[in-house]
Amino acid sequence: MHVDIEGATRIARLAAEFDWTWAVDDLEPFCAQAGWELVELRQGGGSIRTNLHVSRPTAHMFGRQHRMDWISILVTDLADDATPMTVVRPLLGEGFTNLTAALTALLGTATSAEPKPEATIRWDLPKAVISLHLSVSAIYLDLTSPGYQAWADEPEPEYEDEDED
Repeated sequence: MHVDIEGATRIARLAAEFDWTWAVDDLEPFCAQAGWELVELRQGGGSIRTNLHVSRPTAHMFGRQHRMDWISILVTDLADDATPMTVVRPLLGEGFTNLTAALTALLGTATSAEPKPEATIRWDLPKAVISLHLSVSAIYLDLTSPGYQAWADEPEPEYEDEDED
């Protein structure tokens, strides 16, 4: 189970410094600077071929109405069905810990962190929200629009009970 720590930190640095407008028009210049290939752009998102050293060098952009909400990048090999989870989980956990340390050295103290088993750590930066997600089979690096993240972080409205008299 390989974790591309060098590639992930390179992309995090690029995302932190990139001059984002978070319009879909940002995707091609970002991919060009990253050395990636935009494979398909469609309503609601896009598919990207990365140059990360992992079994599936892919990323996906999600958005709507000519704006990007976030880009999710696979930064580890994807666990296959033949490998037992008792082998995969410790390797992913170690990779997540090492990648977290590398990103903390680059980006500073994280804004928030959620514990394992499906851990998330996040850095809220001026130009992008950068987060690392540990899933059951891989680790993802997400680059999120600060505006979209603020919307996603809003608490759900609490509705008053309409049956009260």
